[in-house]
Amino acid sequence: MKVFHRFLIYITRNIDGRVRYPSSMRLCNNTREPLRLRLRYGGPFTKTGLEGYVKYIAVAAQGFSASNVTGESAPFYLGPSECIDLDLEYEVDGKLGEELDMVKYKMIKDGVLSVGGFVFDVVVDENSPSGGGN
Repeated sequence: MKVFHRFLIYITRNIDGRVRYPSSMRLCNNTREPLRLRLRYGGPFTKTGLEGYVKYIAVAAQGFSASNVTGESAPFYLGPSECIDLDLEYEVDGKLGEELDMVKYKMIKDGVLSVGGFVFDVVVDENSPSGGGN
């Protein structure tokens, strides 16, 4: 499947339990053709050693989502020049604050350090009528 767009998400600052950021990302189809797409979780792309503390991470919108639990969303359509807002939701294990030294924990809370970075790809579905011409 062809990657249409890639979201790189860093987890930092707000690391106390489950967090939701509504409409925090935007996806637009800048082509002249309607596209049938899927959202796919690609896993961590950083090597902080703290990625395992992220119990749950998901990107969702309009009845579809992909997460570290589900992997891939159902197909969805995006018309020419159409945009949709996406929500980000994640949960960091409370053990992070207990097991990490206070200096690193404060650096994460201050946004200087991240728990980890995670990738979500928007891929053109193989059954897309346009074939993903981008």
